[in-house]
Amino acid sequence: MKRTLLALLLLSGCATSGYGNLSQPQQGDVRRVQAYLNTLKGLKATFVQNGPDDGQSAGHFAYIPGHLRLDYVSPHPMQLIAGEGHLVLTDQGSGAVTQLSLKRNPLGLLLRYPVRFDEGVQVTDVRHGPDSVQVSVAQADNPSQGLLTLQFSDIEGRLELVGLQGVDARQHHFGVSLSEISENSSTDPDIFKFPSE
Repeated sequence: MKRTLLALLLLSGCATSGYGNLSQPQQGDVRRVQAYLNTLKGLKATFVQNGPDDGQSAGHFAYIPGHLRLDYVSPHPMQLIAGEGHLVLTDQGSGAVTQLSLKRNPLGLLLRYPVRFDEGVQVTDVRHGPDSVQVSVAQADNPSQGLLTLQFSDIEGRLELVGLQGVDARQHHFGVSLSEISENSSTDPDIFKFPSE
């Protein structure tokens, strides 16, 4: 991860959009990931999140193309809703609300719809492991703003999103690991509405 981020910083002045610089097999993986994310009707899971301060959170994860929701159960109840270029985090204990733009946040790279890794996005790396593949992406015009790595199981050619790893422009790292995954289950789009709507 550190080596990839260093490469991003060095290339930030000459980065190009897309994934044409990758090998043909890697380009094939990128197209598979795009197709998977764009045809996924919904995904629900439980999650564990590791934050920049080495703290750990857990809760429930819901995703449909363009929208994400995390309902934190521990260490205390919070709700994160992201989509349409914005992120809203509500602390359900204190009532405090934090609003962020996803324009320069690496999470925003996942929440564009349709997902296109050749429009304003630079694919920096594609890696394979045993029954797994991961794709790292950054903003094409300013990759030093952050990096997002999408992690998938890849068993007999079938992809399934199992995790996210990211680092933002301030070098804050986060990781989300998914389990008890249910794909294409019925997901009420109203759960992705922001609290004020």
